[in-house]
Amino acid sequence: MQSHPRLQGCIAYCAHCEIRFLTHPRNAGRQDLRCPFGCRQHHRRRRSSQRSAAYYQTAVGRRKKKRLNARRQGSQVPPIAPPQSNLDPHGASPSEPTNDALPLTIELRLPGVVLDESSLARSPMLPYVRMIVGLIEGVEFTCGEVAHLLRQAMRQHSFGARRRIDYILDFLDRHPP
Repeated sequence: MQSHPRLQGCIAYCAHCEIRFLTHPRNAGRQDLRCPFGCRQHHRRRRSSQRSAAYYQTAVGRRKKKRLNARRQGSQVPPIAPPQSNLDPHGASPSEPTNDALPLTIELRLPGVVLDESSLARSPMLPYVRMIVGLIEGVEFTCGEVAHLLRQAMRQHSFGARRRIDYILDFLDRHPP
C-alpha cells in the first residue's frame, strides 16, 4: 500500500469474517461487502434460499410448487421394496458378508501451488486476481491474460536442475515432521 497510496480507499473489510481485502474503487467506502474467499458466495446462496422459500410461501408459489411436485411424482415410479423377513437384527441379509471396514481412498496433497489449465481457467479467484493486478499495474487485463501471466510466474521447473535428494531435503527443511 506504500507504493500505491491511491489504493488506500480500496481496502475493505468483509462484513462476515472481517478479512481485509482489496475491492474495486467503485466500491470504496462500502461497509456491506463480503470477501471473495467464500463469504460472498455463501451469502449469495443463503439469500437465494431465503428468496425461494419466501416465494414458495405465497399463493402463486404454492400453486407452482404443487404443480412441479405433481409432475415429478408422475414421471418417476417409486421402486418396490423387497420383503424384510430374511434380515438379521442388524439389518444385513444372511447371504451378504458384513464388512465393517469401508474402503477409503486417501489422496496426499503436499503444500504448494499447482496451476493446471483446467482449474486455473475456471477458478472463482481469477476475476479477483485480475482486478487486483489491474489496480496495482494501472492496466486492464483479460482473465486469459492474467491466467497466462500466472502460468509464467508459477511455472514449475523440472527435477533436472537439482538432484532429487536436494528437493526432498529442502522440502523437509521447510516442513519438518
